[in-house]
Amino acid sequence: MKSVPGENTDLILKGEKVHVQTEDWADNGYTLVSRVFKHGSVIKTFKLPYDKINQVEIDEHRQKALQRFHQFVIEKLYAE
Repeated sequence: MKSVPGENTDLILKGEKVHVQTEDWADNGYTLVSRVFKHGSVIKTFKLPYDKINQVEIDEHRQKALQRFHQFVIEKLYAE
């Protein structure tokens, strides 16, 4: 299974710029991984294992799951 394209978003949280990067680690653990960067360093990591994704073997389903997961992480950051 090959990785689907990831998502990247820059945000301003509490006056600080952060970058959210969500990737499909199809080759490394079968997990969607979202990392939050501040000043070039990872400050938070979120993971969604493939076994939590319906029909994960279908690229379009995995792509949609990645987009939803990316948005979930952004909403979680704003809620903190």
